[in-house]
Formats: sequence, structure tokens, C-alpha cells
Amino acid sequence: MLKMSIIQQEESSKIKVGIARALHYYRYFPFWKKILDELGVEIILSPETNKKIVEVGVQHGFGELCIPMKIYYGHIFHLIENYPDLDYLFVPRYVSDVKEGFFCPKFISLPDVIKILPNVPEILNFEVNIKEFPISISAIELGKQLGKSREESLEAYEKAKNYYREYLNFLREGAPVNYALRLVRRDRPFKLPKKQKKGEIKLLLLGHGYNLFDTYINLDFQKKLHEMGAEVLTIENLPESVFKVPVVVNRKLQNYWIHEEELMQAVRYYLTKGRNEIDGVVFLISFACGPDSLISELIMRDMKVVRLPYLAIIMDEHSGDAGLKTRIGAFTEMIKRKKRFEIEKREQKAEIF
Repeated sequence: MLKMSIIQQEESSKIKVGIARALHYYRYFPFWKKILDELGVEIILSPETNKKIVEVGVQHGFGELCIPMKIYYGHIFHLIENYPDLDYLFVPRYVSDVKEGFFCPKFISLPDVIKILPNVPEILNFEVNIKEFPISISAIELGKQLGKSREESLEAYEKAKNYYREYLNFLREGAPVNYALRLVRRDRPFKLPKKQKKGEIKLLLLGHGYNLFDTYINLDFQKKLHEMGAEVLTIENLPESVFKVPVVVNRKLQNYWIHEEELMQAVRYYLTKGRNEIDGVVFLISFACGPDSLISELIMRDMKVVRLPYLAIIMDEHSGDAGLKTRIGAFTEMIKRKKRFEIEKREQKAEIF
């Protein structure tokens, strides 16, 4: 009992830091959790997106915002309302993590927007902008805010960097993102789940992590595809080599959005070396996302050239379950029939010879 009491006292004395389970959570949370754990803080994570969070986010986000940004607002307000004893909110500023591109301007300005909300705790600063300075500098500044020395901060950064590399390799081995994030939250070792039954068709599901892996706003899209006999790949499962070479659209149009570049690189792989590895492509797009709308048009044109089935789904807070099922049901059934026809054609040709 005495031991438990000491542990409880230690936990209660820790600095409490709130993190919204939205936007970059689906990409960088393993790194955030590791570095903050090593710096000795207690992480308060908002719950999975739900109806109330979406309603609050839509209420406070102006109409031109995309739904992922509105959801982020909802998660922040949930933390403010339910955890009044938070010492900080962790709202990192991602400007660029490669020298050739930028993150969305809405992400870049996120800390400035959040800090003016009512009753918001102090923002814990962490800026990623390798065009200007290495990430280790940001780690030192992060530790300074939490009362840690330069040496302690750099040690925490190195451990977080190594852990994040291990996490990415786990995804490349085929681990589903939400499954991997669940292991991270529970401090469990990375171990692949039991092999799932392969589907009749294989689809590349394109889109940003906050669209693909927030199962509330996308109406559990991947589960629907699995139920319709599809095996699903996302860009997180692709080899690192796919993302080494930039995509050149033409001399006048150079893509400088980091997220969009990754999607284009994945598509290029399946248009060339991996052409026979998938049966179709589905792109989940947020309504009001300009960069997504642009590259969706480019991808659609490429798909027509190689005759690879392509479906773009635009979603927002008004998306309905029935209409979504109808669209993806028709799409997957079309691909299945096409594949069966091609198999029958090959078998008939083999019999002739």
C-alpha cells in the first residue's frame, strides 16, 4: 500500500501535458510520446473522435476549414473542458521536415490559432523546420520549458528518434496504423497481429493519416472495404525507397506540399514497378482541401492511361453511411468482375494452346 501511495504521489506531481488525438497524432504520436515520457511528463490524450467532439469543432471552426481542422478544434476543447488542471497543451508547429517542401499553412499556424482560444492552457512549443534549424534544437527548447537540461533533452530526443524509426519499420512490415498506435499507447512491444485473411482484390487506399485512420469521421472506411472482400494497403506500408525520389509533374508545376508529394510518390510506384501489385486505388479527400483536389485530378488522369480503377471519396461532417456503402460496394464489385473476367480469359487462352 505504501509503495502504491508513493507511485501515486509521483504521478500526481508530474507536469500534465494534453495532446489532441487528431491531425499529426496519426503520424507523429509515437515520437511525441517517447520524448515526453523521457522528459518526465504525464500525457493526457483526448479520446477517439465522437459526435460531440465533431459538433464542438464545427461550431468553433469557420466554414472554410477542412473537417480535420474542425475535429482538431473539438479535441482541444474537450481537453480544456475535461482537464482544467493541465499545465500545457502540446501543439507542435510543423513547417517542414524535408528541405524541398512545406506542410499545409493551416498546420504551420496551428499553435498561433490555438493559443487565442478561451481558457486554453500554456502551449508547449515544439517546432519542426529543418529549413532553418535541426530538430535537436527544438528538442532542447522543449526540454527547457519543462525544466530539463540540454543533455537530458538531447538524450530524450535520441531515444524518441530511435523509437520512431522502429515504429516506421513496423508499419513497413505490414502493421496497420491504428493497431500500431494502440501498442504505442499501451507501451507494448511491436509485434505483428495474426495474419488477416487476404481479400479477393487488393486496393491502395490513398489519403492523409488523419483522414484514413480516424474511424469516426471516415465511417470506418477500411472496415467497409474489408467486409467487401478487399485487402487494403496505405502509404505507411510501402518501402522507404518509394519516397526517395521527388515526382516531377512538369517544368512549370513543382509540388512543394510534403503530404501531397508522398501520395504522388506512392502512385508513381504503382504506375511503374508495382503496377501488377494492386487492383485499384481509392483516395479519401477532405472537403475544402485545395492540394488534395489538385493531385486527385492528376492521379485520375494517370489512372486512365494505365486503365487502373480509381475512386475519389470527398468527405466532411455531413458524410452519410448509406451513400458511402453504395459507392464503394459498386466500385469493389466492378473490380471483382473485371478480375474474374481476366482470369477466365487467360484460362481459355491456355486451353487453346
